Amino acid sequence: MEQRYVFSYDLGTSGVKAALVSLEGAVQKTFTVEYPLYLPAPDRAEQEPEDYWRGVCTATKKVLEMTGADPHSVVGMAFGTQWKGVIPVSGEGKVLHRSVIWMDSRAGEEAALLNEHFHTDGFGASDYWPRVWWMKRHEPEIMAKTAMILDACSYLKWRATGVAAMDVGNCVVRSFDPKSDAFYREILEFCGVPQDLFPPLVEAHDLVGHVTPEAAEQLGLVAGTPVFGGNSDIGAVTVGSGVSDVGGVHAYFGSSGWIGYTEPHENGVLYIAPLDKERDIKLYSSRATGLSFNWAVNRFYAAEKQAMGGDVYAFVDNDVAEIPAGSLGVLATPWFYGDRLDDKSRACFINLGGEHDRRHMTRAVLEGVCYQLKTGIEEKHVKAGTPFPKSINAVGGGACSPLWMQILADVLNVTVHVPADTRHAGAVGTAYAALIGLGVCRDYNEAAARVKIIRTYQPKPENVKVYEKGYSLFKTVYESLKHVFQTN
Repeated sequence: MEQRYVFSYDLGTSGVKAALVSLEGAVQKTFTVEYPLYLPAPDRAEQEPEDYWRGVCTATKKVLEMTGADPHSVVGMAFGTQWKGVIPVSGEGKVLHRSVIWMDSRAGEEAALLNEHFHTDGFGASDYWPRVWWMKRHEPEIMAKTAMILDACSYLKWRATGVAAMDVGNCVVRSFDPKSDAFYREILEFCGVPQDLFPPLVEAHDLVGHVTPEAAEQLGLVAGTPVFGGNSDIGAVTVGSGVSDVGGVHAYFGSSGWIGYTEPHENGVLYIAPLDKERDIKLYSSRATGLSFNWAVNRFYAAEKQAMGGDVYAFVDNDVAEIPAGSLGVLATPWFYGDRLDDKSRACFINLGGEHDRRHMTRAVLEGVCYQLKTGIEEKHVKAGTPFPKSINAVGGGACSPLWMQILADVLNVTVHVPADTRHAGAVGTAYAALIGLGVCRDYNEAAARVKIIRTYQPKPENVKVYEKGYSLFKTVYESLKHVFQTN
């Protein structure tokens, strides 16, 4: 019998990865196309939606070329994307503004007004609702022409099929749960944004439509190929990390990063990403995880990167591993693009001395990211009086670094498991949306059971003590420098 496949896509901040995946969930080949991130002002972050689609088409054709796979053997496709982009589209199908992406924090005033009205401190300048409201308040001519507001995932489904549909993992304006839907509608009504500007809601495994002849020509696929609902990168990574069942905990090390807890659905919670109708992923995020590491590599190892290309990361890992835990006192904060609790906070190095070099500073960045993730875990468990998780599954490009994963285990004092295909966890998780939709896989629990652990890191007691001291200092930095950050 001829081998059959699905195409899955992992669309992030720096590029889109196309993955050809077997019906057993094994990645056959991937190809990534990068695209620009536009930062027109310190508080703004935008991308061109056309770059997303062009990247998807280029990557798809490249994978087909590399594998020699027959386009007729591709029996389905699904997109997993960065979440909460704001893409206004006219009735004629014209994109009216660059996507205002999750990193954008221009909507500080709108967030403050929402917090005041709803008697909360839960809205931040980079949240979805303030950014939509910002568009209405500051770009009224654009909003007057807007027939629908898409995010990255619904935009790609629309380009592929001509059908606009917003998947449950990316949607924070509609919900299958009546109470949550009413809560979202109340927010939108306060902002004066009609709910019907947003596409209908679908689950990740729902059939949305089929690839149109025009899209098929651009993709190199066959017209009529089924396209499924897909998911946010958060939901995709959760499935790909093997912890989609309630109680599972994962850490993601991509451009951004987070600690994610799979929990039963809860009404009216702002910082959750629905996995399906019954389960949510509660997030504690870091805006610049891989971005922080990349910053250090680009600044301190530029010559090696130019000479080695992608192999530079293994070189840096070995170089930095020579430095002991705690970086000989150097502390770094990974707030290169602000922090989820304060958009104005910025990265800094503390305790630098003449004895330190690039290795100490780079290791301090890796440690600082782990400290930042620990603040989220502490926020959840200390307030609730519950113990830290005993183990975490870590995925993403950063999880390929043995040094970084050992630091994570030591900082959190938990066991860290790294699954196979960790770099492709988002693509694997998205593939399962299509595989479930096709009836090849029963559900997410079966998908998670297929994920195999290939490396495990146990905390080292001597390092745990060092990092407990470092973390205590890390927590004082923000309060000590808050007044300095506010001058930005």
